[in-house]
Amino acid sequence: MAIDSKPVIVAVAFPIPGHTAPVLQICEYLAQRGFKAIYFITGADFKASIEKLGAEFIENRWPWKSFIANAPTQADPLWDMKHIFGDSMPLVHRLLKKTLERVRREHPHREVLILHESLSSSLLPFVYGAPLPKGYTAMPRVITFHTSVNATMHETLPPFGPGLPYDPTPENLALWGSIGEQVKPLLADVVEHYNKHLQALGATRRMTGSFFDMFTTTGDVTLMATSPSLEYPLSVPNPKLHLIGGLPLKPLSPTFVFPSWWPTVTANAALPAGSPDKKKLVFVTQGTIHRDYSELVVPTIRALADRTDLIVVATLGARGAELDGADIHVPANTIVVDYFPYDAVLAHADVFVSNAGYGGFMQGIMNGVPMVLAGTVADKAEVSARAEYAGVAVNLRAQQPGEEAIRAAVEKVLGEPSFEMRTRGLKEENEALDSMGTVKRIVEELMEAE
Repeated sequence: MAIDSKPVIVAVAFPIPGHTAPVLQICEYLAQRGFKAIYFITGADFKASIEKLGAEFIENRWPWKSFIANAPTQADPLWDMKHIFGDSMPLVHRLLKKTLERVRREHPHREVLILHESLSSSLLPFVYGAPLPKGYTAMPRVITFHTSVNATMHETLPPFGPGLPYDPTPENLALWGSIGEQVKPLLADVVEHYNKHLQALGATRRMTGSFFDMFTTTGDVTLMATSPSLEYPLSVPNPKLHLIGGLPLKPLSPTFVFPSWWPTVTANAALPAGSPDKKKLVFVTQGTIHRDYSELVVPTIRALADRTDLIVVATLGARGAELDGADIHVPANTIVVDYFPYDAVLAHADVFVSNAGYGGFMQGIMNGVPMVLAGTVADKAEVSARAEYAGVAVNLRAQQPGEEAIRAAVEKVLGEPSFEMRTRGLKEENEALDSMGTVKRIVEELMEAE
């Protein structure tokens, strides 16, 4: 595919780091391989990174941060799907439509490819019959990039949400079916919420069927940056779904300035494996969105405070963040930092304690670091369940686990070599899938198809 024949790429992702960052990484890879015309719709936090790769930045001003900050603490489990993601539909759909029309004016003879992050609701009105953008007689090809676990609802799988373990005994199959029937009204309510937006935006058909299935069926092709061993087996395969392997680790910027405490980490890592002075490193994070440090960071620091054989590095997930209001003394074995690249620490870590954000989970896999996972909100229980199923983590099954549970879990991961062996094996499995090479191949095959 010659440079001048490559399609114009219109990328759109929900403006949260875990949703935009992987799509941005794919666009960067494609830009380096001759895909020079890229338009990217997301939040202002990513403007500099998008423009650095030579792409056109289109700002999505949806105020998701205020929605998260003001979300009711006892909301129904699907509140975020309705009000954070669903209610963003009118704004981001109009942005996508306007951008596609701009692309047609600026590149009247070029093919167009939409790279659509699954939680962006921008594409849905077109899927359900809303008027096409001006200049198009049909929608461009669509690659959906799914930024979570496979949420497909099927009688042979645990119902998505509570993080039930995968064990398809006859008894569990009956239980899963019963739970599935109970959640149908909740999912129907979400579908109806989306249908109101769809109708207002000119859709001619209604969304029907399982709400979660749309994440992997909306586009021509759906990509998930994971491997088969990290997902439950599907009795009915989805022909659109491709497990491409975890995205490769990104090198640190050459201008990155390491903090003053960093030599403590690297000096320890340089010690021989059998040295009595060598300590195990535990990396703990609350993620970048749900940053209530009392849930995981503080209990982990307290749980491991007396362990002189450990170095604990805790990141708070936001520049300038502090442990404000936390009644805690930072012990001698612990380093607390506001914001720090995960991969830099994970390269030296022995255990990764996390609240099970999907992006962080896959960074643990791609660094070969076994995990201790907490978290029950959003998709976190499902991420933890799959990590446990794959043998790479201890699943704490709590949003705010106790100190004893955390300590026991860390000791279990450190004490049982199978966790490290399994994680390193899955790192190799994911690397062998060559995610970026697979993306390029799928793009080319899709654009060459009639």
